[in-house]
Amino acid sequence: MKSDERSIPRRGFWAYGYVFDPPIARDRLGPMEALLDKGHAMACLALKTWEGRFVNGDDITHILVVSDLPDQNLEVNQLLEAELNRLGAPFTVTQAVAVRGRSGPGSAVGETLANPTRDA
Repeated sequence: MKSDERSIPRRGFWAYGYVFDPPIARDRLGPMEALLDKGHAMACLALKTWEGRFVNGDDITHILVVSDLPDQNLEVNQLLEAELNRLGAPFTVTQAVAVRGRSGPGSAVGETLANPTRDA
């Protein structure tokens, strides 16, 4: 193992999803994009990882969340669920599952989560 690899902290990631049945038109989810961005920004400020993304094109079937915590009762989750309820969007939340990965400088997983690119 290289000496610089030992200095990179390893931590696990968790993934879970908000599942919409039936799918929701993307144009109904405008406020959700801001909430996903807010969740990511809040996590960055706390030196944590939390990233939410819409899955699919014009009709959204899921919001995929990747986090460094399996906890699904974070403030951002509560805000998302409140907004989904306000929109009358039927949803379920999957269980968090562990995802292998490594974060830190030079890590593809860490870079992807820290510098997301969004399809708007």
